[in-house]
Amino acid sequence: MAIETKRIIKEHLIICEGRDAFEFLIAFLNSPTLQYDKRFSNDIQVFDFGGNEQLEKYLTILKLQENFKNVKSLMIIRDAERNAKLAEQQIQNALRKAGYAAPIQTAHWQEGTPNTGYLLFPTCCEQLKDGTLEDLCLSILNEENSQVILGEIDTFFNTLENSHNRVFPHRFKSRLHTYFSVTDKFVSFKIGEAAKAGAFDWEHEQLGTLRQFIEGMFDIQLPKED
Repeated sequence: MAIETKRIIKEHLIICEGRDAFEFLIAFLNSPTLQYDKRFSNDIQVFDFGGNEQLEKYLTILKLQENFKNVKSLMIIRDAERNAKLAEQQIQNALRKAGYAAPIQTAHWQEGTPNTGYLLFPTCCEQLKDGTLEDLCLSILNEENSQVILGEIDTFFNTLENSHNRVFPHRFKSRLHTYFSVTDKFVSFKIGEAAKAGAFDWEHEQLGTLRQFIEGMFDIQLPKED
């Protein structure tokens, strides 16, 4: 079972942006959906690298850990935020400056020591799109009527904006946590807590590319040279 520890104890590492992403990935790796291959829960270790501006420093320090020489694959995942292309470039630059191989695009593995790859929330695939983990979470909610509830939440937000001059600069977060707050089972929960409590559909098609890319850590298919 995937667990939290500061020491490198596995051959396959995922490093992610923030505690919410960390808890989300741990829940996903340990979900019943991935139990067909025990390597998801047994052979992968997840680390939180903190804020995006800390990635290069984190990668540099990671190489100094005692067992880093045993690492075979390293995956980075973070939010695309408001500029997915810039987010991709920031990951590539951080890898190069820290002395790692840098894939030329998202959702591709690059040969190196270790092999490296990266994904961006919310799409977790080659197609870049601005957004965040919260946007992904909103698309994989487990309740059948979740989209109807989100529609009512949007109406509520629009009324507050248009009639009461309220501003929601982080609407993606506001939508998700309002959804949690009006669902008794998840009220006051953070993303990781909601994930463990069954808020998300781990079999949703939106998670297919995330699963496939993580699965690739065990048998990486590297691009062929011309």
